[in-house]
Amino acid sequence: MSEKTSSGYPATNATSPARENIAVPLAAVFAVAAAICAPGIWYERHDLLAVTGWIAALMLAVIFVIRELRIRRAATRRSAEANIKLAHEVELHRRIFETSLDLILVTDRKGLFVEVSPSSKIIIGYDPGEMVGHIGIDFIHPDDLDSTRNEMRLARRGRETRNFETRYIHKDGHPVTLNWTGVWSEPEQRHFFIGRDMTVQKKLEIAERTAKETLAAVIDASPVAIVCLAPDRKVMVWSRAAQQIFGYTADEVIGRPYILVPPGEEALAEFDELFKRAKSGETMRDIRVKRRRKDGSIVDISFDAAAMQGPDGVESIAFALSDITERNKLEQQLRQAQKMDAIGQLTGGVAHDFNNMLTVITGTIDILSDAVADKPEMYAIARLISEAADRGAELTARLLAFARKQPLQPTKTDANETVTEVGKLLRPTLGENIDIEWKLEKETWPALVDPSQLVTALLNLAVNARDAMPEGGKLTLETGNVYLDEAYAKAHSEVTPGPYVMFAVSDSGPGIPAEIHEKVFEPFFTTKGVGKGTGLGLSMVYGFTKQSGGHIKLYSEEGQGTTFKMFLPRADREAESVENVLPASQPTAGSETILVVEDDPSVRNSVIAQLASLGYKTITAENATQALDIIDGGAAFDLLFTDLIMPGPMNGSHLAKEAAKRYSPLKVLFTSGYTESSIFHHGRLEPGILLLAKPYRTSDLARMVRKALGTAEPAQDGRPAGQASAR
Repeated sequence: MSEKTSSGYPATNATSPARENIAVPLAAVFAVAAAICAPGIWYERHDLLAVTGWIAALMLAVIFVIRELRIRRAATRRSAEANIKLAHEVELHRRIFETSLDLILVTDRKGLFVEVSPSSKIIIGYDPGEMVGHIGIDFIHPDDLDSTRNEMRLARRGRETRNFETRYIHKDGHPVTLNWTGVWSEPEQRHFFIGRDMTVQKKLEIAERTAKETLAAVIDASPVAIVCLAPDRKVMVWSRAAQQIFGYTADEVIGRPYILVPPGEEALAEFDELFKRAKSGETMRDIRVKRRRKDGSIVDISFDAAAMQGPDGVESIAFALSDITERNKLEQQLRQAQKMDAIGQLTGGVAHDFNNMLTVITGTIDILSDAVADKPEMYAIARLISEAADRGAELTARLLAFARKQPLQPTKTDANETVTEVGKLLRPTLGENIDIEWKLEKETWPALVDPSQLVTALLNLAVNARDAMPEGGKLTLETGNVYLDEAYAKAHSEVTPGPYVMFAVSDSGPGIPAEIHEKVFEPFFTTKGVGKGTGLGLSMVYGFTKQSGGHIKLYSEEGQGTTFKMFLPRADREAESVENVLPASQPTAGSETILVVEDDPSVRNSVIAQLASLGYKTITAENATQALDIIDGGAAFDLLFTDLIMPGPMNGSHLAKEAAKRYSPLKVLFTSGYTESSIFHHGRLEPGILLLAKPYRTSDLARMVRKALGTAEPAQDGRPAGQASAR
């Protein structure tokens, strides 16, 4: 019986029985030769032919023996080589069995382990000796027993090779996933299994699957659209945000060519260039393009792009796309607002300086007119100067309105009543070929606006509408209650959500081209011929609306007419209506003493002359510091008349506060052509403040002085604070 190795494989004997095989035929040959040559035989045979035959037979026998010897040697050599090869294969299989990193198991048909490779120690923690003689059920995970038994049954039924996965329980208790290849040997009545430890690979697969799922979730949750294109420009990835922005579902685009490029050679060439740049490896940031939605509309897009590299080069191009359509609109609105603010600052500064000059002219022209009243030619010239000054004052008023620097006195104003009165004022000026239609909501809220400025704004819009209908048409004046919500405010950054009173002026004219919509509110912009308009009407309306805390919107299409809508703040119930506090018979002159504080010498001298013509006495100061020195010196006066904007550390508002601490009771009348002062709140006068807006006439000055003084008698002496006379 042959011996076996420690692993169970049989040992082989390579020794050859060649000598025994050769000895037999050689002995026969030598026996024949001996018989022929034996004494007596040769001499008894006298026949030469017989001798020759015997010699031939002997030679054939020798040839046969030699041939046989060669055949046997060859067979012996082949047998030896086969034995060596078999021994080599056995040794090779033994080494594979003993050194394999995979787990090799041999079981009988009942599932008992017959042989176990040494790798079992590394893979499942058991030595081979601990497993041989045991059944597989002792080591297989309970949840995998049925599937394993089924695989073994299928193998025995003729399906030679089986591939399946089973978990074994490691000696320390944790499961080990093994991928098996199994075969049943009918002659041997054995199952042969090779199992590869898949634990690490499973962890990697789980980690990879988790990473992919996480990435997919991030892509789906991203507010930025994620799109990946293959090198052939077919869509590979299409996120939920991409569907929301462009309208296409993932099923409609994945695996198909990219379809978002707007039609036209220029757009296609642009996309080709951008794709080539990304494909070459360039990382692109904030590239702004236009793309086409499913419904055909165009959307503004900003995207970043980068190539995704693989073993064979670029595998895909990843795009992160953001819809910036609304952002572009807001940026455009911001640029427009900044431009309008810059123009407003420039305009307001010019108007302020111009107002000072006009104040001198308008303040003295009345005095001059009275002086030459008996000289018709001189009086006519004075009236021309007066009319020119009025036009200049109107111009600066419009400039200040646009710049949002005009003083406003907002009060509770009846919207329907105001629009009705405006319509009556317009009727004589519009002509018979223009019809007026009123659309007034019955329960329109009162608006919190300066009523006189509202009338001016409506008149400007109506005149603008009239000029747009030279052949006649229909002018519609409309009021209504509107609530501008968060969505509207988001689209119009300057709007505060809330209730507004809507005033609309519409015409049936040719409409305004879209390309000049943003320019219509700019000062001096006009589409009228030379000498037919200043271009300040709409800019004044724009400035008044903004300064009042409202919003103005233009709606117009060519051939469809034009509508301007002003949304002005709704008045609170507590807001008071306009009241005329001065009776018509109130005197326009007096004899009180007035402390005049004005830094501009021309304006100061003009004011002194006007007050003197009205019978008032004056004390003058160039600035706030000098005025306080006069008060501290004990000078008596009845009214402080001060400019608001003055050089130095104190303006007119600060002066009034300091003077009130030193002089009581103190009556104050402010003057200014500008609203950059603490007495204004967003361009609106604080309650209880009296302001004479520049430029003004002597009659305006007289009325406001009397209003500031009221019916109080002129003061006889100075009354420093805390020492007021008792009456």
